[in-house]
Amino acid sequence: MESDTFERLEQPSDTAPVRLFFSINPPPDVIHHLSAIQTEVRKVLEMGFDPQRAVRWIRPTQFHLTILFLGNVPLSEIASLEMTANEVMTSFKELPILTLSGIGSFPAFHRPRVLWVGCRSHGLLQQLQSGFFAAFSKKIPLRENERSYPHMTIARFRHLPRRFAERMRILSEKDWFPECVWRVNSVSLMRSVPAPEGAEYTCLTNFSPEIRADGS
Repeated sequence: MESDTFERLEQPSDTAPVRLFFSINPPPDVIHHLSAIQTEVRKVLEMGFDPQRAVRWIRPTQFHLTILFLGNVPLSEIASLEMTANEVMTSFKELPILTLSGIGSFPAFHRPRVLWVGCRSHGLLQQLQSGFFAAFSKKIPLRENERSYPHMTIARFRHLPRRFAERMRILSEKDWFPECVWRVNSVSLMRSVPAPEGAEYTCLTNFSPEIRADGS
């Protein structure tokens, strides 16, 4: 575990809440692919409307795949959360292999608020999410139905762009989506801070599987 928690957090007291979540943060080469996808989507969606009014595009440095959203947690509890995360990670010898896999939207395609790139994986990703949920639901009230399809958000809509469905069909018919597969190396504890142009995310701690001297 690598931690600089108390250097990064600037709160007036240990009881002040901070908004936290666990995520997988993509490496630079994957961020490059996600940025290329975002650029291609922008070219199509920004035809015929004011993009500054309709869409907030996520900055590449903020791309992430949420493993578990914790919500507001007192600063004094972060050390305990880090210990729990380390305990979860001891049950994993390796982390998932992920593949970027298409574009989707929440809550529905005909009335999107969030545009995302999907992340396909074998069962190890679900095991990782379930492990974190089981461990932290003993500490924090969490709802099982808050978990969603694995994805990385690339845009948030302020209002629906004109002819959105038609423009998304144009994207689906183009042979442009990059091949991108990578092995996840760590899970990060992230802090979310509200800002005028959308939340800012800061990494507090990284957690990796424990590798023993025999390599197992």
